[in-house]
Amino acid sequence: MKKTMVALGLLLIGALTFGVISSSAIDPLASDLSRIKSNTDRNEKVEKKVLVQVGPKEITNTDVLNYKELNSISQSVSNVTDSDILKHMIKEELFLQLAEQEGVSATLEEGRQEANKMRDLLSEQPKEVQDTHKMLIEASGVTEEEHWEKIAPGQYQKILSSQNLAEKIWNEHASAQKEPADPATVLQEFKDQLLQSSISNGTVKFIDKSISL
Repeated sequence: MKKTMVALGLLLIGALTFGVISSSAIDPLASDLSRIKSNTDRNEKVEKKVLVQVGPKEITNTDVLNYKELNSISQSVSNVTDSDILKHMIKEELFLQLAEQEGVSATLEEGRQEANKMRDLLSEQPKEVQDTHKMLIEASGVTEEEHWEKIAPGQYQKILSSQNLAEKIWNEHASAQKEPADPATVLQEFKDQLLQSSISNGTVKFIDKSISL
C-alpha cells in the first residue's frame, strides 16, 4: 500500500510543481485521494496472481488494479481497458530493462539529485500546493523525509533512465532518416516493436494463459 500511494505522490508532483493543477482543483483532488486510498486498500486484499513475467519482473493483477486506480484522476486513462493498461506496463518495464542493457540507465545518485531539484521547485510553489503534496505523502504512510530520501530517488532514477533511452533512440533515428518525423510516434513504434520481439523471444511470458494482447 505504501508503495502505490507514494507512487501517486510522485506522479502528481510534476503537475503540482508546474501549476498544472490549479487552486480550484485542489479540493476535488483531496476527494479523489480519499477514493483512491480506499480502492487501493481494497485491491491489496484481492488474491494476488502473477499475470505476466517480463524478464525478472512479475506483473500481478494487483499491480494492474492499482495502476488503474492511481491514474484514475487522469482523463487519458478513463476509457482504457485492463488489457491496455497491462500492455502499457509491459512496454514500460521492457523499456527500463533495455535502458540498463544499453548502458544508459541513470544512477541512483542522479535520481537523488533530480528528487532534490523537484523538492526545491515544490518549495517555491504556493502554500496550498505544498500542503496538497504533503497530504499525498501522509496518505502513503511515510514521512516527508522518508519520501524524498528513500522513495523518490529510485522513482526518478527510473524516469531519467527512460528519458535517456528515448533520447538515444531518437538520435539514432534522426541520424538515419532524412525525412522529418514525430519523436512521439517514433518512440511509440519502437515500444510496439520491442513488445512483439520480446514476446517472440520469450522475454515476456504470459503466466495467465487467458491473456491475449
